[in-house]
Amino acid sequence: MAGNFKTRLKSFYGKYKRKIFTTLRIVVSVGLIAYLIKSQFKDFKTILDMIKTVNISLLLAAASIHIFGVWISAVRWQLILKTQGIRISQGYLSSSFLIGSFFNNVLPTSVGGDIFRSLDIANKAKISVGKSASVLVIDRFAGVISAALYAVIALFLGFATIGTTSYVIPVAIFFAVSIILGFLILNPSILRLNKIVRKIKFLSKIREKLVEVYHTFLSFKKYKLALFEALLCSLALQFGVICNYYLAARSLGINMSLTSFIFIVPVVATIAMLPIAIGGTGLRENALVFFMVALGAQNEKAAMTSLLIFAMILVLGIVGGITYAVRPFILKQSQPGAKDLELNLNSSIEDMADRDNKNED
Repeated sequence: MAGNFKTRLKSFYGKYKRKIFTTLRIVVSVGLIAYLIKSQFKDFKTILDMIKTVNISLLLAAASIHIFGVWISAVRWQLILKTQGIRISQGYLSSSFLIGSFFNNVLPTSVGGDIFRSLDIANKAKISVGKSASVLVIDRFAGVISAALYAVIALFLGFATIGTTSYVIPVAIFFAVSIILGFLILNPSILRLNKIVRKIKFLSKIREKLVEVYHTFLSFKKYKLALFEALLCSLALQFGVICNYYLAARSLGINMSLTSFIFIVPVVATIAMLPIAIGGTGLRENALVFFMVALGAQNEKAAMTSLLIFAMILVLGIVGGITYAVRPFILKQSQPGAKDLELNLNSSIEDMADRDNKNED
């Protein structure tokens, strides 16, 4: 009996593993947001009273920074794509980025925004998904490096210790790991990954794709100026996020300095990367409250700041969802073959989801 039960349990887990983990991530996100609200506010009336005190002008200024964020993200992506001879308009890349935000922050799905963006550009530029994904890895990693740089800058601005806790060692480790990983991504030959791929038998079916990814990473060494420009875009983007948090806090009358958020934002963004919640939801908000309170903000105002930023991210995701819905009609009018492109993209996303399910089974 015990053996049969274990067999059935193992079979059930194998069949529904993806759904189980997605459900758990949703539970974690909802639970963390509920905990934040319950622990930081006396009652719902307190939330309403605080909303009435919000400086609308500063809040709109904070929200408008997301427009800059979408634009500079498209510029960075375009710079990196050009190194591979891929030329796509900033408008199209901006729409793809918005839709990616929808998948990342709104839908509880394993087919995330980065997978959508990879498939989208692969279909648009008629290139392999491996090459498109490789470009996106470089794009993403430029953001990680910029966050690490801002974290180091925060140390020199006097944020080495918050209360009795020192952040020198964690920031130093984060910076060192980021630099090492970045170096290895641009120099994959050091690890002899191409030889390892050839020797591992179970990788034979995707060997050609992995070799293409390897050579794509290797090719970036020739484009140091483009990579430097992409890093500058990432630094500008990260500063925009810092200003977004700062203005949201100021809209509630919190008198924390801009330099405080130079420390807070990279740390919060790193915590939000942990794959235990949907789009970092809940982790990001609670981490933000923790650090703002540690630096002198009032609990309720810090919590409301985190909820305002969460609302902005949700709105960005909803805009991405609307873009996803209307883009096929816009492209259909401007480009004759665009409808087939969108159909191929949707089919590719469904195939990717099916392959995830089969692999997990």
